[in-house]
Amino acid sequence: RRVHGDNIQTREYRSPETLIGSSYEANTDIWSLACMVFEMLCSSFLFKPKKGATYSKDEDHVALMIETLGPIPKGFALSGKFSKDFFNRNGGMLNIKEFKEMPINKILHEEFEFEEKEAKEIEEFLLPMLQYEPKKRISAQEALKSPWLWN
Repeated sequence: RRVHGDNIQTREYRSPETLIGSSYEANTDIWSLACMVFEMLCSSFLFKPKKGATYSKDEDHVALMIETLGPIPKGFALSGKFSKDFFNRNGGMLNIKEFKEMPINKILHEEFEFEEKEAKEIEEFLLPMLQYEPKKRISAQEALKSPWLWN
């Protein structure tokens, strides 16, 4: 089996376990799917990281996740081979200290003018696929049961 490196996903769809170098499973693709669904709905990436003067593109990517999805559980944050590049021993980010909370439903409503009810329904569909810890992320079969898909 040939492996061409650690970057197993397109940048904008990259999961947290890939960024921090933690173990990943097949459901890493579920994270990517959620990012693609958002992009299809909005014609914009959910996470579009940029390099800053004092932080890397990967650090910005993690910070964008925190702004959108909330804090990363400490145990998971510190579980990767690259965790020390992102986090201090308490699980706080090393180089990015300020976060602007912007949950998915707020992004959909304020930036893309979705009705509040629909924005909330879309968020309820996407959030289980965007669980930081792969073991807590839903499967494709579970995602297909979402009421949002069938209304």
